[in-house]
Amino acid sequence: MATVTVRKFALSPTDGEVLDFTEEAAYFESTFTDLGFSKSGTYTYRYQDGECMMKAELMRSKDGYFLWVYVQAMDEHAYRVREVADCLSAHIVDNSKKR
Repeated sequence: MATVTVRKFALSPTDGEVLDFTEEAAYFESTFTDLGFSKSGTYTYRYQDGECMMKAELMRSKDGYFLWVYVQAMDEHAYRVREVADCLSAHIVDNSKKR
């Protein structure tokens, strides 16, 4: 069986660098629920279908939350995060690419 790659992305309100969101946790919960994610922990949401698994993780900051999305899939990963980013008016920061 082939190894399935996991990629980590940050979602940020600013393009090109990882910054925290100032919204409350409830804002993220309603957005993730609308996208089909289920809450699996206090700050963790999961999505799974026949082609991929995704985990969104909020990390508390001084001013709000950092948002990390992990995607496990056999195909291209970035487009799967685009819908989440669009719903949050966020930018994708791909931490797997070398700068």
